[in-house]
Amino acid sequence: MKVKVCGITRVEDALLAERLGADFIGFIFANASKRCVSPEVARQIIEALTTAIPLGVFVEQTDDEVIKIADVAGLKAVQIYRPVVRKLDALTMIEAIRVKDEDDLQPMGQSQADYYLLDAYHESAYGGTGHVFDWTMLPEDVSNVFIAGGLGIDNVRRAALLRPFAIDVCSGVESAPGMKDEKKLRMFFEEISQC
Repeated sequence: MKVKVCGITRVEDALLAERLGADFIGFIFANASKRCVSPEVARQIIEALTTAIPLGVFVEQTDDEVIKIADVAGLKAVQIYRPVVRKLDALTMIEAIRVKDEDDLQPMGQSQADYYLLDAYHESAYGGTGHVFDWTMLPEDVSNVFIAGGLGIDNVRRAALLRPFAIDVCSGVESAPGMKDEKKLRMFFEEISQC
């Protein structure tokens, strides 16, 4: 199982997450987010990484804007909160779906996405809210699914036991938006190692 640590704004947090075993380091490019970074800041952090895959999170940008930001920042994967209707260059495509009920899962398998990220629905926010959706609604096959939304030290083992492709943590390991807490991050990975 892979691990994505999202909402990275500082190089020291990215390097710690990578050392602890993060497979993906997530950068948010949604202007409304408290964790939003510029492509230039993301690039400086990404250049310090050695093994983790840099991933960008997008909400309202067009495909052309996503490609431009990905190029400037040096992203290898993108997570988009809308249907993925075409592949963008050589980027790994992740379609993010905010889950309120089972009907929200209908788009799965109907897009050009390589993976799906299932997040808790919130009427005014896209991720990083600390809310968990009902995992009993997960599809039987989660081999191409990132589970996100409200993950932290207290519930990551339960999420890991569902055996998704990846789990995604953001606010659950922070001391403030965009600032990861070293102790929480270490404990999060310790919990995963027990599974």
